[in-house]
Amino acid sequence: MDVVRSLLPGAPLYDDGEAIVWGDAGSPVVLAGHLDTVPAQQNLPGRIEGDAVHGLGASDMKGGVAVMLELARDSRPARYVFFTREEVALDESPLPGVFASGVLGGVELAVVLEPTNAILHAGCLGNLQARVDFQGESAHSARPWTGSNAIHALVEGLAPLAQLEPFDVELDGLVYREVLSAVRVEGGIAANVVPARASAELNFRFAPGRSREEAETRLRELVPEGELHVLHNSPSAPPALGNPLVERLRELVPDVAPKQAWTPVAQFAEQDIDAINYGPGATAFAHRQDEQIPIANLHAVYETLARFLS
Repeated sequence: MDVVRSLLPGAPLYDDGEAIVWGDAGSPVVLAGHLDTVPAQQNLPGRIEGDAVHGLGASDMKGGVAVMLELARDSRPARYVFFTREEVALDESPLPGVFASGVLGGVELAVVLEPTNAILHAGCLGNLQARVDFQGESAHSARPWTGSNAIHALVEGLAPLAQLEPFDVELDGLVYREVLSAVRVEGGIAANVVPARASAELNFRFAPGRSREEAETRLRELVPEGELHVLHNSPSAPPALGNPLVERLRELVPDVAPKQAWTPVAQFAEQDIDAINYGPGATAFAHRQDEQIPIANLHAVYETLARFLS
């Protein structure tokens, strides 16, 4: 945040310490990017090697932030939103404070510079994280019939999930894939004790067109056994391809794909602000130990957005 403040040419429109909004207060376009990364994986410091920038956050999404800063320093007319705490649960996001301030009033399109391989990624999946608990009764493992094994109940309860195929949802000619995965399992206290409790964390990526409440109902249908607890639930976002500004951007970037992930375009969409993903990062390298971004992508996205904003 200190580096961003030092590089922006002039005072911000808004700065609460966790989000900075800078630029033309009347522009109909927002460019947005987050400054936090996933934890380091022996990939600091960064370096330039060959035709790529390597290091933590290079693709997700310091490359996009760098493009935003260069556009701002070149006085391209837009509102620029730099914010923290995106790679965590949605309730930690500072964006609600930005929206509540009114500083984005009149915005017609938000371009989120998440990694998209320099093509357009429309909309995004919702992201529902939940825990399902299975109860049993402890007993000596030599006499398991005197108790009830919670791990066995978990295995039986999650068996249908293991056979579940991705569910394709088509919107505006784009196919989003709804998927449900068990991502963590806990249970048992000792080798000689039949466990009385076991739990699994579930991750449900749901397609645009399904509300957060509908996603929770659908998850309950898919996992009918056990006691379900929703940990956090981030909304999906529609493709917004009918927005006139998106249509203008598509003249410069004709390739469009569905965003098979969650991004902050969903937070803008919940505020009735159409949003689309377009950034220089390489999706295949996001969150990896060998994270990197092609230098050519940085130039391509900068030049495209400079033309678009002009």
